[in-house]
Amino acid sequence: MTTVTLRELTHAVGALVDRAHAGETIMITRNGRPWARLVPELSQTGSEYLDQLLAEGRVTPPVADFSDYQVPSETGAWDGVDAADVVAEQRDEHT
Repeated sequence: MTTVTLRELTHAVGALVDRAHAGETIMITRNGRPWARLVPELSQTGSEYLDQLLAEGRVTPPVADFSDYQVPSETGAWDGVDAADVVAEQRDEHT
C-alpha cells in the first residue's frame, strides 16, 4: 500500500486517482497519522478486489447459503400503537 501526505495528494490527485482506479490502495496521512484511504471502486475490480480482501484477512467468505436460513414468521399486522405510546402508558400505570 502506498502512503502519501495530504500535501502530496493535493499536488498529484489525478495520478493517485488513476493508480487507485488501476487497483492500488493509497493511504493518505495528515500530521503523520493515517487520515483517509483511496481505494479502487469495487465494481471496477470485482472478484480480484474481494480476493485481495480475503488474502489480507479483512473479510471472510460466507459460511452458509441463504437457503439455509428460515423465512421469518409473520408477526401480525400493525395495530396502530407505537412503542412510545406503550411505554408512556406503562409509565403512567407505575407512577
